[in-house]
Amino acid sequence: MKLVPIAPEGLIPGQPLPFSLRDVNGRVLVHRGSPIADEQQLGYLLARSLFVDANEKVLAQRQLNAQVDQMFRMGDTTLGEIAAIRPDYDLRSVPANPAERPLEWPDLEGRARVLLGDSRAARWEGRLDELADEILARLDRQVDATLLRFIHMAGTRPEDYSTHHAILVMLLCALAGPRLPGWQPEWRRPLTRAALSMNIGMVPLQNELVRQAHPLTPVQRAQVDAHALRGVELLQAAGVDDALWLGAVRHHHVAPNGPLGKLEPAMRLARLIQRADRYAARLSARRNRAALSAKAAAQAAFFDEGGHPDEAGQALLAETGLHPPGAWVKLACGEIALVMKRQPNPRAPLTVVSLVNRDGLPLAVPAVRHTALPKFKVEAGVPSGEVRVQPQLEALQKLV
Repeated sequence: MKLVPIAPEGLIPGQPLPFSLRDVNGRVLVHRGSPIADEQQLGYLLARSLFVDANEKVLAQRQLNAQVDQMFRMGDTTLGEIAAIRPDYDLRSVPANPAERPLEWPDLEGRARVLLGDSRAARWEGRLDELADEILARLDRQVDATLLRFIHMAGTRPEDYSTHHAILVMLLCALAGPRLPGWQPEWRRPLTRAALSMNIGMVPLQNELVRQAHPLTPVQRAQVDAHALRGVELLQAAGVDDALWLGAVRHHHVAPNGPLGKLEPAMRLARLIQRADRYAARLSARRNRAALSAKAAAQAAFFDEGGHPDEAGQALLAETGLHPPGAWVKLACGEIALVMKRQPNPRAPLTVVSLVNRDGLPLAVPAVRHTALPKFKVEAGVPSGEVRVQPQLEALQKLV
């Protein structure tokens, strides 16, 4: 199948399409003959790159030409009526090579925002599946770069918190899941989908609480306490019937402690989601609470409510380390550096780039530091709120 990019201008909700709209990988977004459901789905489509099968494009053009030709033959049709016959899409190819077009994070985040904001959307479960697969494919190709983006973003971007938090928790669970006792490869789908949709029962409230300076009101507390069950109801209404997915969402907020091997699979997944949720939340800044350092967040994830080491937390930290990509650290020389890559083992040196000198001023040129040297040894984690520079992540990645 040859994909041809098209301009999305002219797409109109409610009208059947003469071809299937596809993404950069050829996955169908709207099937041929189906209409765009509503303005919300149209917005989701307009925010991404669209493609059609070249054969379907040719067929659609032929059908249009045949319609125009028939009107000419009728004889009683005005030129104005003929000129008005045009497709509700733009068949002109836009200059792009689909094989070379990168999958952009803003596009994926925008799709997540739409889906998590409205589980009643058409073909919701299938669209969430496609989104999750694309995010995980990106993670599998670029683990360090993906963590770098989302962990850094957690401490610096309170906007659209629910979307970014959900994606980060899903990424963490995808990495740590295989370390759970009794792990089965088929658990990856329900685990990652549950992590992505765990807070679907309180998305507006979650974004509100990030901006709220005062403690939760009694009404808000009740909503938080009920959000897991509400999430299950919404997922079931959307067509989800995966017992592990639903069970993990149902119990993620109050997953029981104790040895994981003695718990049912859904409870094991729920515990990992709970620890990843707690870890990601500690990394995030709120109006009434500063973000913690990655090391402090790791301690919150590692120990359960009774102060005992937690197996799910251990699995998580075995993947991220105390100082994951995207975290800030203070070096022995007084500089503050951004962690760029994970350690292959706890004793291995970190890959970091210094951005702030010992006087708290930005370095003129970012500098790669070798933390195995005493001068550049990592002394402590640094909360993101204490760093007053805005790193250019893509440029920094080229240095290491």
